[in-house]
Formats: sequence, structure tokens, C-alpha cells
Amino acid sequence: MSYTSGRAGWLRADGTTSSDEPCAVISSLIASLETALPAQTAFECLDSVPVDVDGNTKLIDELKVVWQWQSEAGWLKNTPEEWENGPLDIEAELDNILNNLDSFSSEYAVQLAIQNITVRTGNFHFNYQPDILQAFTWWRQVAVVSISDDGTSMPKLYSAEDMILATRGDLSMSDISEITQINGEDAYTYLDKVASWEQYIDGDGRLNNLMYKGDTTSLGTFITQTQYDGPSTNFTFANGTSSSFDNFAEPQLSFEGVSDGQSFFDTYCTGTISGTPSSASLKSALDQKHMNARLGPQPHIPHNDYTTLNRRQIPSRGYPDAVVEAESGAVAGYFLTGDGYDDVAVLKIITFAPEGDDTGNEFQGVVQQFLAECVSENKQKLIIDLRENGGGATNLLLDTFMQLFPQEEAFSGQRYRAQQQYELIGDAVNEIHNNADLNSSYAAATDSTVDADYRYWAYWHFRTAQGDNFDSWDEFNGPEGFNDDNFTVTMRYNYSNADTVSIRPTGFDFVDYSNLTTPFNASNVLMYTDALCGSSCASFHEELKNIAGVRAVTVGGRPTKAPIQTVTGSKGGEVIPLFYFPLFAATMLNLTDTIGLASIQSDDSVLTSLANTPQLSTRVGDQSSRLQTQDQIRKGDTTATPLQYIYEASDCKIFYTADTYANPDAAWKQAWDAFQDDAKCVEGSTKHPSSISGGYTPFGPGELQDEDLPQSNGTATTPGGPSGTGTSASGTPVGTGNAAPLVGVSGGATAAVVAAAAVALML
Repeated sequence: MSYTSGRAGWLRADGTTSSDEPCAVISSLIASLETALPAQTAFECLDSVPVDVDGNTKLIDELKVVWQWQSEAGWLKNTPEEWENGPLDIEAELDNILNNLDSFSSEYAVQLAIQNITVRTGNFHFNYQPDILQAFTWWRQVAVVSISDDGTSMPKLYSAEDMILATRGDLSMSDISEITQINGEDAYTYLDKVASWEQYIDGDGRLNNLMYKGDTTSLGTFITQTQYDGPSTNFTFANGTSSSFDNFAEPQLSFEGVSDGQSFFDTYCTGTISGTPSSASLKSALDQKHMNARLGPQPHIPHNDYTTLNRRQIPSRGYPDAVVEAESGAVAGYFLTGDGYDDVAVLKIITFAPEGDDTGNEFQGVVQQFLAECVSENKQKLIIDLRENGGGATNLLLDTFMQLFPQEEAFSGQRYRAQQQYELIGDAVNEIHNNADLNSSYAAATDSTVDADYRYWAYWHFRTAQGDNFDSWDEFNGPEGFNDDNFTVTMRYNYSNADTVSIRPTGFDFVDYSNLTTPFNASNVLMYTDALCGSSCASFHEELKNIAGVRAVTVGGRPTKAPIQTVTGSKGGEVIPLFYFPLFAATMLNLTDTIGLASIQSDDSVLTSLANTPQLSTRVGDQSSRLQTQDQIRKGDTTATPLQYIYEASDCKIFYTADTYANPDAAWKQAWDAFQDDAKCVEGSTKHPSSISGGYTPFGPGELQDEDLPQSNGTATTPGGPSGTGTSASGTPVGTGNAAPLVGVSGGATAAVVAAAAVALML
């Protein structure tokens, strides 16, 4: 039999008898309190949901409007040769799905195809998580680790359980066998396929994200699957044995009343999961400014033999006693001991998103106290451990850099995509800002300020690339043309403690670094990463490398004798949920006649199309679907290439050993030894020209001269957004002296909900 709905626009999906409907089976299992459901049955349930042709046609048209705000939307069409993921035309990809809706097997397949566009950007700031993709989390019963015999020879793949037993001494390394095949394929080849679902810049980062983390017990996404990956996982070992493990799905919904694919859609794809509540407000937009990170829970540094990430007791794995640590588990400081290590300190920052530390004051205080202890104990060398750091609060990365290098001002250059929607709203904001009567009328109508509600356009709270105030909206907006797209000029944050709009959150003050001395010479400082650094962590890396001249050692990656990038997470700027953009437009249009704006009309067609996005508000109107509003731009790069597209090799690559993957003390010493001696790095991984040790010259803390500023190639125009006459993307730029380098909105979110969820969203 087949599904029937009597609803125009539905495609029929093949069904089975009612007693065998996979969604009915799932509903029954959940009703009997089962939480580990057969993965294949869960997949078959989702794959039985019929395609909503009419709804998806409208949804895709709306995404084409809202995704114009993704800062890289134009640049992705013409990426540099070094960009491993290749070029991507987002709008063309959406059109391809739109034109082939009748060929998809299910609604689930359609939404996966749309999500895959965002995944292919390699940018974990760009997320698409509609209702149907939130129904289950997928998981295996086994995790994996990649281990080298000596840290430089090619690694082998092992089950994490076997490696844990060997690390504890319950087994010897000779008792365990490497995994040679997974589901009948070469093990690393299979992992490379699975890793294609991960949103990182290249294959090294994607592979590392799959792996179990021995010292923090972060499970890795091989076990916590990003997508459905079959009913089971089969390992073949080098010793000739094999093991098979069932895969499971964990339901995130009750499935009450769900009996088939059609009833699933009617219950959950109509706004109940990811729809935006009706009381949306721009007042919470300001809270988003400093919070940018990889979507999902943030990792924690284990202390007191406990990690909140997995909510369970764990052995300490030899984690040393901290000199000082944050209760949040975000940051801690350690001193190494042993011959050759007595003057080495370790500042471990696993996230810039400290849980429970909303202001960041505890985080700031831990860094401050630890650096004081380092000076008091005459520590001369420092490892900054950034492994697993997927970002967080922008103000914390800036403050930490200023504590480490108080004589060197952080640059942190950003820009927006100057597409038509952005410019129209900017014209209106500028009109209000420059008219006292309009300012008063805005405040009376909204019980807020245009500064707070429309911060992206509040140029008077930001600085030019050379550190001066902007004189006008025209100066801020530009636009400048690069790589066939238009952008605002590069702007910088205002670090004044008197300004709570630019980047400083209420309740936090930047440290007074005017009287601080530099605790460590940059030549004695090492960044230690696992390539998963991204967002605010990537920004931190940029300041450490291009301003202070700090080198890096990176662990893991593909089993090759080749360089590895220090950072493969997002290297872009601020990120914000999709539902804010219709709110920006609708609020301004509704005010046009109310307060008497002249710069835009209440029926402006461009902003009206942005304001009216009912399918988006229904299907992807929560905090899980978001985009990146800013590129980050390197100081001194005249090509203005987004950091995302600049290849940056680490100074050295190493692999974990059986000892170092679970023992942080041993891992820090391995990294420090490699930092001191290239012979302890993987062959072929050192001296890449994009690394400091390979000849890259950091710009440093010096002032930017006019000749160091990005050189615009003119502007470009197309209907609805920019493109046109810019030049192609550059290769890898180098540093100083060498730089090439009345409208309704369907949905919303309460300010309280948005503000609470904003804690999870960071650079």
C-alpha cells in the first residue's frame, strides 16, 4: 500500500502494512521506555516521511533570501587552490534541490540534502538543523583512537576500549590488535568517508573530531554519529579476529500519536520542534555578540576525577594537580616537573565558553592568578593547550591575549557582507542615529535603543583597521569589492570598558594591562592544538601567531607524512540564529511609518521578502540553525582574504602514543620536545612556508600604514546581493612587508529563551 494524505503537493512514499510501519514500531518502543532503539528502524521511520513539495519550495526560496547574510556566500564560489573542499555556489545548490524535489525518497532525504550544503562549506558556524533532523541522536557502541608507536611513525587505529585497558595496565600493547577494516573497507578510508559529515576546513580536522579523547573522555563523533551510518559497525582486526556492534538511535521526541511517516510530519514538522515562538524580540540580539562557538555542548577539563561533559565518574588518567583552575572546567594552569621541564608552565584553555560563568570573570581571574604564579615561580616557558577548543566568548580571548602580551594590542579585524538587505537596514539605522527626534521615537516605540537592537550597523561603537573612530555610515559600509563580492570595510572592536555594545558584556571589564609586564617571551611560548581549534579559538590563534609570533605544534590528523593545519575549525567571526534576520527587517519596516523614516518605505520589496519567511520560522526557527555574519581579516593582508581560506600549517605535526593520548603530562612533554627539536616531528610536516618556522613573517603589534590596508578591486552589483568585478581569491598571504595578503513575522523567540540559549553560541 502507499501513503495517502489528500493534501495537495504531497509526494507518496512507499509504505508497508500498518503493523510494520517503522514509525509505529518506534512509537511503541518509546512507550515501553526503550531509549536505545535500533538505528535502522529509526532511519526507516524518518525515511517514510513523505516529501512536502509545496512547503519545501517555499522554504528553499526563503533560505535563498536569508542565507545572503552568510559572510562567505560569495567567496565560496571562487575559493583558492589550497581550499580542500572546493568551490560551492550555495544558491545554485539550493536551486538544484528545488528543481529535483520530486526525485527525493522522503522529507528526511530533502532536509539532509539542504543540510549537506552547509556541511560542505567546512564552516561549523553555518548550521542547518530542521525539525526532522532533531528527532534522534545516532550512536555506536564503540569509539576509536589513532595511535603511533613513537609519535612520528604512521599511526594505527584501535578501539578506544582496548587502548584504555592497555593504558591502565590491564593489557599490554602486544595484547591488543589494530583495526584494519571497518564494515569491509580499509579502516582509515572508511573513517575518511564518515568524516565527510563533519564541518571542518580539511580532512585532518574532520578525522580528529571522530576520535575518542583519552585525557578528557570526549567521545568523538565516530561513536556519537553525526548521521545514520547503517544498522551495525563491524571491525576486522590485524590478528584475524572481528567484532560486530549494533548501532542505535536515541529518541529526542515522545512520538506520542505517531503511527507512520505522515503522522510524524503532522506532529513534528509544523513548528512544534524548531518553530520560533511568537514573542520574538531584538533585545536579546545584543547578548549574542560575544558568544560564538561550535554548536553543541562544550568540553570540560577534568578535575576532582569528574567531567561534566559525559556526566559520569572517570579515572583522572594522571591529570596533574592544577596550580589554579576554574570551577567551570574551561581553563586551568599547571607546572611541569622533571629534568628539562621545571621551568615550563601549561595554560590549558579547553573552551572560551565557561559553563556557569556568564560574565567570564572567573575565567579572567584564573588566567590572571596563574600568570602571577608563573612570574612568582620564575617560569620561563609556556605551553598554551588549545586542544578541543571550539570557541566561546570573544571578550575572553581578547582579554587573555592582553594578559599574555600586554604591550601588544589585539587586532581582531572583522567585516560584513555588504549585500542589499544589509545596506537597506544600515541606511535606516544611520538615519535614526543621526536624528535625535528619531532616536527618541525609536526608544519610545521599542523600549530599547537602536544601538543595542541593530549593533551590526552601529558603526559608532567600532574602530577602523587603523584604530580610529568611523566618521560615518558611508565610511563603515564602503562597500569594498573583493573576489566578485562586496563587503564593509574592515572594522575592529572597541575595548573600552565604557562600551557595552561593541564586544564587552555587561558585568565584565577588560583587565587594566597598562602597568602589566609580559610574563613570557613569545619565542618561549608554544600553542598546542589538535586542529579542532575554531571560532574564538581561531581568533586567539590569529592574535598569538600574527601579532605575537607564537609557534604551534599540532597532534593527530591523517596518517600522512605531510603538514597539518593548526586550526581547522571555523575561522570566521560572529554567529547568530537565522530567525534574527527576519526580525531585523520586520521591526524596521513596522517602524517606518510609526516614527517617520525617509530612508526606506514600509513596503520595500527586498526587506519585505526577508521579513516574511513563515516556512523558515516553522522548520528552522530555533537556536540550532544559524549562520556567520562576519569574516575575520588578517592584519596587513591587502587581499582581504577571509582567514577561513588562508592555509596555515602548524610548525610541527606529532601523533599520539599509547602514553600521551590519555596522559596530559606526557602529552605536554611530547609537544614541548617536538617544539624544541624538529627530529621529533613527523617527517615532512615542518617548515611549510605558511608557518613561522617555515618563513612566515608575523605583522606584529606595529601600526597599520595606508599601504597595509586591503586594496579594493571595485564594487559589484547583482539583484538582491553583491557580485561582479572583484578579483579571484588569493593564495596564502604573508605578513609584514609581504602581505598579498507593516509586516508580520511568523514566529520569534522570547527574549529570555534567546538570552539563555545565547550562552552556547560563540566564536
